[in-house]
Amino acid sequence: MRWRARAAPSRAKERANISFFIFIMFFAVFGVIVLTELLLLERPTPGSTRSRYSDDLQGWEGRTETGGEGAEPPPPAHAPLDAVWQPVAGTRFRFYVYSAYVERRTVAAVRVIAATKTRGADPVVCRLWLADNRTITLKARVKPIRENWNLKYSATYVLCLLRDSGVKPQDTVGASISIVASTAPNRPPTNLLTIRDTEPKSGIEETLHVCVKPFHFSYSRDEWLIEWFELNRLLGASHFYMYNESLSVQVACLLEHYRKQGLVTLLSWKLPIVTKVEIRTEGQFAAFNDCLYRSMATAGWLVVIDVDEVILPRRERTLTALLTSLRASYNPQTKAPSAFLFRNAFFYLRWEDDPEAPAPLVTSRKTRRWAAPHALKNRSKYALRPRDAVELGNHFVWELAPGATSIGVPTDRALLHHYRIACEYGGMQCLTVPSTVDRTAHRWADELMLRVAAEKEQVARICPT
Repeated sequence: MRWRARAAPSRAKERANISFFIFIMFFAVFGVIVLTELLLLERPTPGSTRSRYSDDLQGWEGRTETGGEGAEPPPPAHAPLDAVWQPVAGTRFRFYVYSAYVERRTVAAVRVIAATKTRGADPVVCRLWLADNRTITLKARVKPIRENWNLKYSATYVLCLLRDSGVKPQDTVGASISIVASTAPNRPPTNLLTIRDTEPKSGIEETLHVCVKPFHFSYSRDEWLIEWFELNRLLGASHFYMYNESLSVQVACLLEHYRKQGLVTLLSWKLPIVTKVEIRTEGQFAAFNDCLYRSMATAGWLVVIDVDEVILPRRERTLTALLTSLRASYNPQTKAPSAFLFRNAFFYLRWEDDPEAPAPLVTSRKTRRWAAPHALKNRSKYALRPRDAVELGNHFVWELAPGATSIGVPTDRALLHHYRIACEYGGMQCLTVPSTVDRTAHRWADELMLRVAAEKEQVARICPT
């Protein structure tokens, strides 16, 4: 019995020793695995992806290749494109680029219009192909455009920095550029953009162009669109930039009619990111800012409005005359504002027609509006000098070039007429707000009616009904 009593503690001690040994071995093996991983991360094997990435990062800023052994991958086989969404391969999150422009003002760079993750975007570099057969890899700064509504994806600027590259901004005009994932620098590019100039041409001071956000949901209001075009032309607009996500057959034909007259630049807009779920309405802020830089070389003034809005002066006959007058009212010793904001007033189409309408036009019939226009920056729209703007929003300018300013326009000088079909939040409650009759649009009614009738007659001969 005493032997058995002594044996029991011995076996218990033996089991405890075995358990302790297993415990120690488990942590020893785990430690070896972790140490091995750390050593592999710090000392990549020759030829591995990380090794190539680390080697290629050495001296990347301004690195130049001229072909031959060790040169970077050639550009994509297709010709450089403009105004087409192209993917950036090798990124964790979706990344698309659309257009590229010379930037001379805030920083020496090529500014690329893009769309990608709002926060935590993948790092990228820029590969620049110059006319003299040089290939230069540039550092890039990815900057989300401010108005992104905190959605997963955002319109974005990619700034390809020219500092220390030996390349001047003007030397990049007409060159080609690709955006490449930093984690796959030797991967052949999947995008190639033509770099457009932004230097304002001479003689454009009074030229007025119009920007419109992307058409979507098969936009089909062709009759109203003729009235909108012709009224804006009476107001001084000479060119319109538009983006096509989807159009009805009739509107597509109408825009082609205006394009052939040199009045419209219609650009494809097929961004493969889910609208209103992943990115704000069709990535419209990328369109606004593409329009800003696209017009910079040819427009003295740029008006940013929707196709249910018109800015009407109270005294002058044209917007160019109004803007010239507004700038002239400032002291010559100080720089006049570069952007003018116009307050919004809804003219609901569900309100009754004006019995004194001089023509069967929407702008003549619908004269009842909100009695109190919205405050500035709340649904307001604007006109600006493109050369003095850096980043546009929907209702105001987010960033102006150094020294430039913006200001609100008093409602006794001009007002944004917003011809809205329905209430902003559904229902009919909006029709009960305090309202007043505003017949400013009647000033253009007679001439507008003649122009609309003439355009409709031409369009009827060439477009399906």
